[in-house]
Amino acid sequence: MSLHAKEFFDRLDLPLPFGTVVGDVYYATPTDSPIRLRIEFARTITDREYNGLRLAVIHAERGTLDTVHLRFAEHGTFTRRDARVGPGAGHGVIRDWHQGGLPPWDGADLTGLRTAILDFVQVSYPALSTPRSFAAPGSWADRWHETFWATDTVVLTRLHEAAQAVLDLAESGTYDDRPITETLRNSRYYVMDMLGLPLDQGMLAEAAAVTQLTGRRLGPDTAGALERIASMPMDKQRALVQAASRRHAATPSPLRTSPPSGRPVPAPGQAPAARSH
Repeated sequence: MSLHAKEFFDRLDLPLPFGTVVGDVYYATPTDSPIRLRIEFARTITDREYNGLRLAVIHAERGTLDTVHLRFAEHGTFTRRDARVGPGAGHGVIRDWHQGGLPPWDGADLTGLRTAILDFVQVSYPALSTPRSFAAPGSWADRWHETFWATDTVVLTRLHEAAQAVLDLAESGTYDDRPITETLRNSRYYVMDMLGLPLDQGMLAEAAAVTQLTGRRLGPDTAGALERIASMPMDKQRALVQAASRRHAATPSPLRTSPPSGRPVPAPGQAPAARSH
């Protein structure tokens, strides 16, 4: 069963700039800084069981700067729920194999968690709670506004790399039984958070990935093409996105004059050919 992460973080209502949920993970981007905040459910040693939230502060170049584990039991998240249920196993945790149609975190009091997260951010990393502004003058992202981006090889190369990241994200989602369309819906924010690109560039990368997936230009029939892909079995969706990824990788980027050598690239809608042994 899904953790219903989007609904969980909507209820948590963190006032952080450009916060978004990708899969089961919440991301927030600060102003003009390589720092990112990542919040995910913290697993226990029991499969698909979680006892809190894990916060990670990540620097785009230096990697993880800090982590903190906020346990549900220490922040009163399920005190009322567990008192109502009575003695037994499962206190202070949630499980994504929960049954009954309700989110596994149903009955949570998120006040303590929200306070702890905001205290952590405001005391340790105040830049994370600062409203986002334009990129600092002289940064590579400034080229987006100062040049005709469609002829700027640096910007175009970054967009090419970003589209590849979107396709990689879509493929990884299939291993969690997430339809490609569900992952694509949030991929622009993933690009913004992970690669530090502005949101509008993330949308262009998303569009490039969709074009590779459907094998056609964006237009009135794009929605129907994506719906047909989403209705396929997950292994078929995975094969399609892998083929799209290979096509994209074989397309020369602006700073590369010829596609990489290798096996033939499958046509749109075809699964990759099996390797010979």
